[in-house]
Amino acid sequence: MTTKTAGKMPPNPKPHQDKAQRQRFIEAAREAGASEDEAVFRENLKRLASAKPDKSEAKKGRHD
Repeated sequence: MTTKTAGKMPPNPKPHQDKAQRQRFIEAAREAGASEDEAVFRENLKRLASAKPDKSEAKKGRHD
């Protein structure tokens, strides 16, 4: 049996709900140390890319 909404996306949330969710995401990102500054992004990327792998991860034999 098929319904009228089968295969269709649900309607978009109300704009005020969408804004509230966006604001919660921004606050969570800031708490996690995220920054909108490109220089900060590049510095963090450089630091992560040059980090040596954790020895405990190497012992697990992961080959991703």
